[in-house]
Amino acid sequence: MKIAGSGLEPEFTFSAPDNEGWMRTTVQIKVPSIEGCFVCSIEKEEWRSFVQKLHLLEASVGEDADVSWGNMEENVEFRFALHSRGTLEAAYKFSPDNFSLGPTLSGTFEADQTYLKNWIQAAQQVLENAR
Repeated sequence: MKIAGSGLEPEFTFSAPDNEGWMRTTVQIKVPSIEGCFVCSIEKEEWRSFVQKLHLLEASVGEDADVSWGNMEENVEFRFALHSRGTLEAAYKFSPDNFSLGPTLSGTFEADQTYLKNWIQAAQQVLENAR
């Protein structure tokens, strides 16, 4: 699953969930001049929450809206700001460890509201594959 925008290209690859709903997740990140990869755990229901946050953004097209999401293990975090004219600004933070324990990669990227539909479809597909 990719969330691509101007300045960020992360790709998430999920394992099937274990009996508690945790999915082993490989995160590959490409930003200008930096590429990296790490593995973390994302719980199926918290990913469902991410999908819901993307739906909230899509429902807010034409308005200003702010949405944040991060996994409970503190490896992945997004903050989205949708502007009424369709510009989507986002901040991200990635870490192979908990944000307070290890190195982090953080920054910002931009996208257009038209990216939301593909992001939602890709994120929803993760849930469908996790059944």
